[in-house]
Amino acid sequence: MNFRSALFRSYILRYFSITLLCLSGVFALAKTASGERLINIKVAQYATALEFTAGSGLVWDMNGKNGRIGGTSTAKVTGVLEKKAVKRYHVMTASARADETEKLAFFESEWKALGFPARILTIGQPLMSQDGKSVLHDGRLGMVEVGVFPTQSEAQTLVDRLSAQGKSSWIYVEVVSRSQGRLTLAVNGEMVAEGRELYLVPEQTLLLKKVEYAVGYPWHGFADRTYRGRMTIRWGAEDAIDAVLNTSLENVLAGVVPSEISGNAAIGALQAQACAARAEILAKIGTRHIGEGFDTCSEQHCQVFSGESAMSQAVAQKIAPTRGCVLADSSGHLVDAVYAANCGGHGESNQYVWTTEPNPILRGVWDTDTPPALDLSEEKQVTDFLTNPRAAWCSDASVEGGNNYRWKKSLSGFDWNAIVNSLGIGRIKSITDVARGVSGRMYRLTFVGERGSKTVMKELNIRKLFGGLKSSCFIADWTKDPLGFITGGTLTGAGFGHGVGMCQTGAQSMAKRGYSFDRILSHYFPGSILKRIE
Repeated sequence: MNFRSALFRSYILRYFSITLLCLSGVFALAKTASGERLINIKVAQYATALEFTAGSGLVWDMNGKNGRIGGTSTAKVTGVLEKKAVKRYHVMTASARADETEKLAFFESEWKALGFPARILTIGQPLMSQDGKSVLHDGRLGMVEVGVFPTQSEAQTLVDRLSAQGKSSWIYVEVVSRSQGRLTLAVNGEMVAEGRELYLVPEQTLLLKKVEYAVGYPWHGFADRTYRGRMTIRWGAEDAIDAVLNTSLENVLAGVVPSEISGNAAIGALQAQACAARAEILAKIGTRHIGEGFDTCSEQHCQVFSGESAMSQAVAQKIAPTRGCVLADSSGHLVDAVYAANCGGHGESNQYVWTTEPNPILRGVWDTDTPPALDLSEEKQVTDFLTNPRAAWCSDASVEGGNNYRWKKSLSGFDWNAIVNSLGIGRIKSITDVARGVSGRMYRLTFVGERGSKTVMKELNIRKLFGGLKSSCFIADWTKDPLGFITGGTLTGAGFGHGVGMCQTGAQSMAKRGYSFDRILSHYFPGSILKRIE
């Protein structure tokens, strides 16, 4: 066996030993030679083709064939879809930890009493220690299902019906099977292999071209991105080609932190972001992207990861002292340490954003040491809060995101007509039944139209309905026609994002004033415990 063959064999054997462990569901057994925890992260999705370059070179394997691609070469993968993914759409109405059996049974009985064919579904798997001998975190969830459908539109019909009754629900998408198809690898224009999966093992890094990001957001675009780790190219759950990176958790965090928060932030904010991101990734392992062939994704759905850069390398050094640090509750369960760009002056409590039980660690707090005496769930007081803003950590215009503390948006006649058409109840006469959480974010409102009324539940749905608002904490000055129907208006709002957990702008402001990462985390996650895990 020559040197190149031996080198390739060692790469592939090491790759497969890692990949098979990850895909088998025993996430915690996957680790590097230095003991770092490995994860699978989907970094890109392509409709039918993708291109990449090999950095300083890489080896590939496809359908029993293998070879090396030099650093000056360009490779292209093209695909043909043969079979679409199969999914089921479950309408869920409540959730709790899987071990909270009495609570789940109570929720189930409530819905059965209302005449629904309710049942409890358990999803996920425990996070194990790296030696596989102990459970670090049991993140399995029990969910109460009241209907299952073959299409999303049918499931949405039930969600809308429940919303009209003032009942919150959501759709859980079960991936029964991923799509299937053929892939062809060409190097410098010459076809070299065909198969269903392509494995890439770079000697250092590889560059994926035209990676699409922020789909559905105003900043949507494409960029060439560099990645360190082993990569699998295959057809995925969205009837498209997935690029899945297998790399260390700490490497991912070094890319997540400057993507989610300014890489130029003071060290306390960077370290707080690293701890929160690490805790969120590990808390959700096994409950996100089930059946899709990876643990987490690189988009807003999970956490933004833009790959390797000079900034990520610099950040890696700054967050290194926090390696293994996560947040836990008093029982030792990992905290799903979520965060949002700018809370607007007051964080939101989890139950008003998602259909979950109240979590004392994820309750909304004032983003200041001197909180005003305001009840932001009350219309008059939230109006005062929005039109007469008080100073807060996240109002600091000198840090990234401070400009989102207060904002305005005008709804033209064209904008309003789009809203009216999506509601499907004719011209809108009024908006009633407004309910707000502790931060002033709306989680319910009802539109009264010519042909009936429609209730919209949860802050993200409200933001999407109004054309992608920064947050659902807003008041409106409506314009009306002579018949009293709304034709447009001006919105005055606060913050950017759902507002639960750590306020990233506020964290930067606190760090700039000398607060350490542990002090920042204790402010935004009251009652949490900082601990280090392997």
